[in-house]
Amino acid sequence: MARVLKRRRGGLPPIVTVLIVLAAVAAAGLVAWFMLATTSAAVKQPVLEVTGAYYLPTGTFRLFLTVRNLGASDVTLRFSSINCASGGSFSNGTYSSITIAKGSSAVARFSSASGTIKDGDLCVAPVSITSPTSATITLQFRVIAP
Repeated sequence: MARVLKRRRGGLPPIVTVLIVLAAVAAAGLVAWFMLATTSAAVKQPVLEVTGAYYLPTGTFRLFLTVRNLGASDVTLRFSSINCASGGSFSNGTYSSITIAKGSSAVARFSSASGTIKDGDLCVAPVSITSPTSATITLQFRVIAP
């Protein structure tokens, strides 16, 4: 038993303990910075949802497109045209540019319709986002027609 006790060494030197603690704190700081940076970038992205798309065959305004902003900041959208699967299309309407506050909805109205629009028709709208960041996205939706 005496031999076993003679081989036993002391604990870690204090400088090694301090270096291990500093390395752990630095690693935790880097992980926290990475998580904060990626989360803040993701939160600033706009999140849009088309909640309604109604087509009226007659009248001044032919398509009413309701867009809801689910993102964390206000967003400004600019519509150019809308093309539908059946060959119908809509040109730029009265709301060429709309601003939607976070958590709210806005209606874009389009007047000039051409071609045939059917109930349940799949339509595509290229949208330019001008605020808070500049980007171009595509909204897809189905039209409800009487």
